[in-house]
Amino acid sequence: MYEKQIGLKVSKLREQQSLTTTELAKRVGISQAQISRLENGKQGFRSSTLAKIAHALGVKPVYFFLEEGQTATGVAEGGAIYGAPGKLGEALKHPEFRDLIEKAAGVYLTSRENFSAVAQAIRSTGG
Repeated sequence: MYEKQIGLKVSKLREQQSLTTTELAKRVGISQAQISRLENGKQGFRSSTLAKIAHALGVKPVYFFLEEGQTATGVAEGGAIYGAPGKLGEALKHPEFRDLIEKAAGVYLTSRENFSAVAQAIRSTGG
């Protein structure tokens, strides 16, 4: 489900930077065919691969999870970040919390079972 949306974002960003799939593949350290499969939603993303692609394209991994029009840089001082209102917006101002969210999103994409285990562990600690 998310693989196609993320793949489209990778493709769009790559094209905006005038990179070929071969050039991006070299930057990431994977094959051109794998980049093609990822962009077309025919292969899922490992969190480590998505992080390498994000780095190669000059964005944070969270970029691939944002809705159209949202930015990963936040908004004016004192405002919500990532377009999130209230307490969530305030929490997302802290780099450690954003990093945790990005890692959780990577776990979710890699394995729904692992994500469920992490969520259960958080619930059991009262978090």
